[in-house]
Amino acid sequence: MIVGAALLLTADSDQAAAVPDVRISRMDGEGEFALATLADADTPTLLWFWAPWCPVCNGEAPKIEQMAADTRDLAVIAIGGRDKAANGPAFVERHGLRSTMLLFDEPMAAWEAYRIPGQPVAVLLDRDGREVQRWHGPFDPAAALAAARAL
Repeated sequence: MIVGAALLLTADSDQAAAVPDVRISRMDGEGEFALATLADADTPTLLWFWAPWCPVCNGEAPKIEQMAADTRDLAVIAIGGRDKAANGPAFVERHGLRSTMLLFDEPMAAWEAYRIPGQPVAVLLDRDGREVQRWHGPFDPAAALAAARAL
């Protein structure tokens, strides 16, 4: 009985650590991206949650682009939200975001799944899609890259 309970608790904790089964609209018009595909990624992944009107996000966007452009050790996925999807393209254009996968989560499904309280937030996932680190507000992209390379 105790062994069965321990196995059940272990299975539940493994499920909780898994990538949520959420699909998010791609900003390039190519349909949706399934976050679950990150459970078997070639590299660690940084999820960067942003909002078009957020002053901190606007200041951080060029650093995110530079980090994504300069490395192959980390995939970067920018997930916009807390606004209408129609406001996302101007943010992307203003900051020249080209090296990240660009998603916009108007229904806030990924934000809710990751319990994102505000923006910006960066979530580092390992190659199995498990969260290993999180930064709220502005963060140092070099620290995120170093954390990803250590995985």
